[in-house]
Amino acid sequence: MAPSTELPLVTLLPRAWIGFGKAPWRCVGLATVLLLSAIGPALLGEDLRRLGLTWLGDLAVVASLVLPLLPLLALLKLADQLLPPESRPEPPIRWSWLLRQATGLVLFELLLVLGGLALIQTLSWAAGRLSTTLAGVVVVSGGLLMLCWMFSQVLALPLLVHHRLRALQAMDHSRQLVRHNGLKMLALLGLLSGINLLGLIGASLGLLLSLPFSALVLMACCRTQTPCSSVSRRNILPT
Repeated sequence: MAPSTELPLVTLLPRAWIGFGKAPWRCVGLATVLLLSAIGPALLGEDLRRLGLTWLGDLAVVASLVLPLLPLLALLKLADQLLPPESRPEPPIRWSWLLRQATGLVLFELLLVLGGLALIQTLSWAAGRLSTTLAGVVVVSGGLLMLCWMFSQVLALPLLVHHRLRALQAMDHSRQLVRHNGLKMLALLGLLSGINLLGLIGASLGLLLSLPFSALVLMACCRTQTPCSSVSRRNILPT
């Protein structure tokens, strides 16, 4: 990715809205499956724990963290298909390859987060033997670094789906893209967070609309354009 590429922030919301209008019921259906796969096993696990089947309850909770990956990938793939195609379309993607790379990406990210937390805990313990103030500085600075890393990886999964990248390539691509568009991504995540918080109103039924729209916006972020290009100006409004 060239360093000059930027997110077409002005065009993201119109593109997402146009894409949602092409297949609203498919988007809502996948969002329903995503929520059910995340909430259903977790509720079942809580009931199993109350019945004394602790290990089955823990297994159901773990399933609630793993099962949503498949409908999430399906939602992102559908969002990528609903958005306007690029001049150089990507080759078809196989589900087996996509699921394998997405699982690897999630595992890599999880290992990095857990390793970072363990490192912060170890360093803060060592610094605490010298000074509690130094230990606090280690925790705060380490936490900020962890947040920056997690922020830089927000586009890793959408980029993997759109560009057919491998897990490590998607992580590096996301880091570069967010680094060159930090303020735009911060504003965009704030907007999406607000939309999904509004979606929690009404027994969380609004998430059936806000989740597909968020997926469309994130997939639109993968279509980077150089500033002031004719394509960027042409795609600001629907034609």
